[in-house]
This record gives sequence, C-alpha cells and structure tokens, in this order.
Amino acid sequence: MLRGLDDAALKPLEETEHETLDAVRAIDHATDSIEHHVEVIETLATSVGPLTESVDRLTDTMRDLVKLLGPLAGAEHEVQRAEQEVEHAEHFFGFRRQRKAVEPEAGASDT
Repeated sequence: MLRGLDDAALKPLEETEHETLDAVRAIDHATDSIEHHVEVIETLATSVGPLTESVDRLTDTMRDLVKLLGPLAGAEHEVQRAEQEVEHAEHFFGFRRQRKAVEPEAGASDT
C-alpha cells in the first residue's frame, strides 16, 4: 500500500520518525544522566555517616585538648605574674640585675 504513495506523502512520515528517534535519544541520554546523578547521591549519602563520626571524634579530641591546655595556660599566666612581682620587688628593694644581651642567632649575617 505504501508503494503507491509518492515521496511527498512519505516525507512527513520520515520527518516524524526522525523527530521521534531524536526524542528517544534525548530521553535515553537524560535517563543515563539521571542514573549517574543517583549514583553520586548514593555515594554522598553513604559518606555522611562516616564523616559525621569523624567530626564527632575531632570534636571530642578538641574538648580533650581544651581541658588539657586550660590549666597550662593558667599556670603560664601565674608564672608571668610571679616574674612581674619579683621584678617589682627587686625594683622596690633597689636590686639591679644585669640582663643578658640577646645573642644573635647562629648563622645570621652581621650587618
């Protein structure tokens, strides 16, 4: 039956077939893209748990460091205060100490 149709009659059918094939290819490409995105999202979703655990461990470590360094900072502050009080007492009683000159670093060039 199609043999009897001329080229002019078949042309719209061929165009429709090409457009349909183009649409199918576009849908196929979009499907592949969506599948890839789903894989990436699944990978991210499985990474969230271990990342959360790592952040929790880091937070615990930081808390431990703060607990450890807090008293050290306080002790350093007390040493500085004691040194200042000694200097005040020495000044009050008229003691004069010769301070050591800061020695140049080894390997520094003399200018």
